[in-house]
Amino acid sequence: MRAIQREVVCRTKWHTRWPLALALVLGGWIGGPALATAEETVQLRYDWLTQGKRSGGFVLGLQGDGLRVSEFSFNDRGRGPDLKERIALDANGLIRSLHIEGKAYMGSPVDERFSRDADGLAEWQSAAETGSQTGAEHAFYIAGESTPDQIGILARALLAAPGQSLALLPSGSARIESLARESVTHAGEAREVELFGIAGLGFEPSYVWLDANRKLFALSYGWMGLVPEGWGAVLPALQERQELVAAAHHQRLAERLTRRLPETWCIAPVRLLDVDAGRLLPDMAVRVSGGVIRAVGAHGTLQCDAASTLDGGGRVLMPGLWDMHSHVSIGDGLLNIAAGVVAVRDLANDHERLLKVAAQMESGEVIGTRVVRSGFIDQKSPFSAPTGRLAESLDEALDMVRWYAERDYPQIKIYSSITPDWVRPIADEIHRHGMRLSGHIPSYMTAERAVRDGFDEIQHINMLFLNFLAGPRDDTRTPVRFVKVAEEAGGLDLESTEVKDFIALLRQRDIVVDPTVSIFDSMFRHRPGELDPSYAGIAEHLPPTVQRGLRAPGFAVPDDKAARYAASADALLKMIGALHRAGVRLVAGTDAMVGFTLHRELELYVAAGIPVADVLRIATIGAATIADAGSDQGRVAPGYRAELVLLDGDPLADISNIRRTVLTLRGNRYYRAAELHEAVGIRPFVSPESEASPAAGQRH
Repeated sequence: MRAIQREVVCRTKWHTRWPLALALVLGGWIGGPALATAEETVQLRYDWLTQGKRSGGFVLGLQGDGLRVSEFSFNDRGRGPDLKERIALDANGLIRSLHIEGKAYMGSPVDERFSRDADGLAEWQSAAETGSQTGAEHAFYIAGESTPDQIGILARALLAAPGQSLALLPSGSARIESLARESVTHAGEAREVELFGIAGLGFEPSYVWLDANRKLFALSYGWMGLVPEGWGAVLPALQERQELVAAAHHQRLAERLTRRLPETWCIAPVRLLDVDAGRLLPDMAVRVSGGVIRAVGAHGTLQCDAASTLDGGGRVLMPGLWDMHSHVSIGDGLLNIAAGVVAVRDLANDHERLLKVAAQMESGEVIGTRVVRSGFIDQKSPFSAPTGRLAESLDEALDMVRWYAERDYPQIKIYSSITPDWVRPIADEIHRHGMRLSGHIPSYMTAERAVRDGFDEIQHINMLFLNFLAGPRDDTRTPVRFVKVAEEAGGLDLESTEVKDFIALLRQRDIVVDPTVSIFDSMFRHRPGELDPSYAGIAEHLPPTVQRGLRAPGFAVPDDKAARYAASADALLKMIGALHRAGVRLVAGTDAMVGFTLHRELELYVAAGIPVADVLRIATIGAATIADAGSDQGRVAPGYRAELVLLDGDPLADISNIRRTVLTLRGNRYYRAAELHEAVGIRPFVSPESEASPAAGQRH
């Protein structure tokens, strides 16, 4: 589940956006034999839906001896889990034994076992870990990989438990509450269903719909979900109700954790980061009015009312960070703000949902960032992105460009299934409307041709390597785009004339590159049982269930190729360094766990040889400029928006100090990072006692 959380696609393709409940659901899979039917008394069938269409299924067999045998699989552009699971329960509905085998979403093998004897000795083993615990009679085992059956079992066990809460194995605890009820109808049959929220599995509640008999009815994750076979038409209504419940949860968090400042306020004394010069200015003060910086000067020279001044304590004040590769959901805002991220660029989403969430974040109704929108276009194919409308002809693609232009989108991203010959006319139409074109390099097209045909920006560093590694028959709509780079990137001569000429073309055409290198660094280096290198530096701060998931691999790294894959990860960093030295503009994005992954992305840029000052410039004014917001965002200077971060550490001395957020400020709202982290079960990176002492700050 946690492996899926990092590597599966969320909404379209987006890594780590799956809620933890979905991770519980999307474990590993198996080809294997069909379900045994000799002892089976009941068989339940479910459809896995993508944009309302069946893309997989879940079959649960309830055998006469009480054994639960299930199979679960779906196809997402050639990826997807394929899992078989066997579970036995005790009299209290807790898992007594289980066996899960198959392969995970990104292809890593799964073979996980758990057992608990009559004396309460629990033992478990998987590729990620081996452990045991005594006195576990009343604890619920959370598997690293699983079918949807486990979320239903957990919900029922919690409902039957004292106080509707349970200890979890190997660690943690969970509790459940009822949140909503709905009546749904299909083919003349009506059912009453109830929405439950399970806390303790991740950063926010995991949602599950049960029917009147407490059987699993539905799971909803935006563009994807699970319902009983044939009941797909009811999923949109359940998703809408679930979104209202989730919004109410985040509104309550905002009411509790948002602090207010007066119309005019100051912060002093601070060491101010001049991102243009790449230096700290000591003993400074900043005055803000109406959400805009009005004056910056030496501490003591600005006119500031002591009653409305935040005590900066001599800490570092810098512009807030930008995440330039996001897929916004309402739960992202708190983690981003706690990480000092004040703005994100959304690179594919549902239009109406995005507008609503962006407005909630901007108003402060929920905690969140500024959102810059990007449209999204893919062509209908067996490997299409699971997102909304798909173009079936070039004319339809051009109509979609005009649709986005009419709604003031500044940019459109295209995806892997687009026919290469469509790129030039799409680019011409996008540019005619004053928008930018970015995206994946379409399958069977080289990056060089895409640049010459009108690309302004390329998403993902692997796409640059495919320019040299992919052959005419390599279908990069599939996981080939990962495996090919993992296998061969380390052998590419980055000093060759071919590579240097390509980099020169990128610079000549002012092509922006959005590497999202932390994703690939994790995929190519992560070994079973070890902490994911992208999150190893923060794992001990995270909730137990999330922390444990960081040991589960998602991408299959063969033992005999581990060194080759690591060499390819090194090559990606070398390419990023070469791009920067050549003057190619970079943007820092995540496409993964929000907040934390941006910090890792910036650390990797430094590891690639980019000076720290340049890295901070990339993530602030550089990003704002490329997002066409640089006229009033991205600097601590008069006339710029007061979207600021106070750090307890100097990021110029050590880029990892960007993790040490004390306060994040947006206009006259500000947030204590420690309070935000504690609210979602994260141990703060800066102790609350060391935080700034605002003289006039009031809670929302």
